[in-house]
Amino acid sequence: MSNQIPIHDFTKDDDTSTPFDLLPLEQRESYDTSIPHRHNYYEIFLFIKGGGVHEIDFEVFPIESGSVHFVSPGQVHLVKRELDSYGFVIFFSRDFYYLNLPDKNILYELPFLNNNTSEPILNLNNEGFQVFNQLAEKIKEEYESDNELKESVIRSYLHILLLKSKSFFDQLKGGKELKDNPSSKLIYDFKILVEKNYRTLHLVKDYADMLSTTPEQLNEETKKVTGKTASDIISDRIILETKRLLLYSESTNKEIAYFLNYDDPSHFSKFFKNKIGISPSEFRENLQEKYQI
Repeated sequence: MSNQIPIHDFTKDDDTSTPFDLLPLEQRESYDTSIPHRHNYYEIFLFIKGGGVHEIDFEVFPIESGSVHFVSPGQVHLVKRELDSYGFVIFFSRDFYYLNLPDKNILYELPFLNNNTSEPILNLNNEGFQVFNQLAEKIKEEYESDNELKESVIRSYLHILLLKSKSFFDQLKGGKELKDNPSSKLIYDFKILVEKNYRTLHLVKDYADMLSTTPEQLNEETKKVTGKTASDIISDRIILETKRLLLYSESTNKEIAYFLNYDDPSHFSKFFKNKIGISPSEFRENLQEKYQI
């Protein structure tokens, strides 16, 4: 599938030999961040002074002072900062984070990454934001040092930052610890499976089988925790990917349907229109007009 919106990566855009970087926001000059783009790595924005807007997967968020924004690989986003806003942005790849970690699902289990939430934003009070700012400063200090073990130290600080993020996210968004909530644990496992399999598996039964439960039980628990059925969760992920493809690829509706494992493109178009209210072609035209692409 040909790309219209670019995927940025470290080696091409940031000229670094390691899959990690930390920069002041005002130093992002390698490409225009105010037009829709995506990455093959994670980004964490720490806005010390806010101003402007950040659009992530078609949702627009104001950039507030003392806020932390998370962007995951594949998400389409753009940043329109006011000139006097400032802060840090941290970049890291899955491989960098997972090195020496036995559990390769940690990033998928964090509620603010990998499409687990439609609002991957933390707006913190001064005390909370200072925790993040201090960790960013420690990471920056280590990154600029000659310490032979600096990557290991950075990885440890990054791990702490993400765990702190989860703690604040749970407090602000009303989350619960998975170990104390079996229903939430089931839904997190379900969402991980959806994220990994949404292109090929569209039925609740497929996921229920992998989770050793029944479709009825999975629907009931999903509804209890999220307010949506399991089928809604699957459909939402397919719709999100369709929106991304309509924006950043030149693929036809038929090609997108086949890419997402729909044998009947007309059925796929009806599915999209039932969910969004307009056809895929109309949605693409609206995006092209909005972003002037």
